Amino acid sequence: MPAATTIGQMLRARRKAIGKTMKQVAREAGLTEGFISQIERGISTPSLISLYNVANALGTSVDTFLSQPPQHAHSMVSHAGERRGYNVETKERVYELLERGFPGAQLNGCITHMPVGYASELTSHEGEDFLYLIEGEMLYEIDGKEYMLKAGDTLHFPSSLPHRARNIGAGPARELWVGTTRIIAE
Repeated sequence: MPAATTIGQMLRARRKAIGKTMKQVAREAGLTEGFISQIERGISTPSLISLYNVANALGTSVDTFLSQPPQHAHSMVSHAGERRGYNVETKERVYELLERGFPGAQLNGCITHMPVGYASELTSHEGEDFLYLIEGEMLYEIDGKEYMLKAGDTLHFPSSLPHRARNIGAGPARELWVGTTRIIAE
C-alpha cells in the first residue's frame, strides 16, 4: 500500500491538475478543509469511504490511489484464502474486498479489520450501510447518536447520515460491511 504521504501527494497533484482548491474538495467530499490539508501533508490518512468521497470530488476513482488496484473480474464466490487485503491508512484498518458477483451488482462488501484504539473520521456518503460485527467491541456514532456493538450485533443505516466508528475493545475488531456505495469502479 502507498504510505499516507504518497497518497497525500497523489491527491494534491490531482487536485492541482484539475484546478480545485482544498476548500472545494472538502465541501464536495463532505470533509473539513483541515482534514484535506492533513491528508495532503501525510499527517492524517482517510478511511476507504473518505478516500472514495475525495476521489469523487477529484473526478476519479479510489483505484487511482491504490498501489495494487483490485481486479475488476466478477465472480459469485469469494474464497477466504484468495482475498487480498487493502489499506489506505499506514497501520490502520485493513479491508478484504469481497467479490461483486456479477456486472451491475448493487451491493458491495468487505471484511474490515480494525486494530485496538482505531477511530475513523466523521464521514457521510451516498447509499446505505449494513454492518455485522464478527469480533470485538465497537462504538458507532450515527447522526450524533452512539451505538455500542459487540460480536454478533448488526447495524443498518442510511450512509448519508454523518457517521464514524471506534474500536473500544481490548483487542482487534472485525466487521462485515455490505453497502450500496460503489467504492471500487466497475
